[in-house]
Amino acid sequence: MKADPARSQEVRDSNSGDRGRLEISPRAVERIAEATALKARGVFRQQATFGRGLPAAKAQLAGQRVRLDVEIAVEWGYPLADLAAEIRGRITGTVAELTGLAVDAVSVDISAVELPESVNRAGKNPRRVV
Repeated sequence: MKADPARSQEVRDSNSGDRGRLEISPRAVERIAEATALKARGVFRQQATFGRGLPAAKAQLAGQRVRLDVEIAVEWGYPLADLAAEIRGRITGTVAELTGLAVDAVSVDISAVELPESVNRAGKNPRRVV
């Protein structure tokens, strides 16, 4: 039996809401925000002894709207205000694009600033052992 191309097009064009619903968990939105923050130049993953490391995000969903609080760690030498603004814009765009949610606010908290590993390895920041 051969599929009717006109019928196939009709099925593809129908409203997806007629077939079911999509519910996006806050954790999924948080993971998207964390992955997006890591893509910004100067942001790095900081491991934690207890709990979650950085970046860490907290999403508050209300219907089709979301607010995000994102905590990050950055390398020394980046203008913090510019970096926070860049990350805020990236997260807003990516979350909206991937989830279809309206992003009301993204709060960026820079919790750690560290020297790049290359500087530490080069011995420019020596530690004394007594």
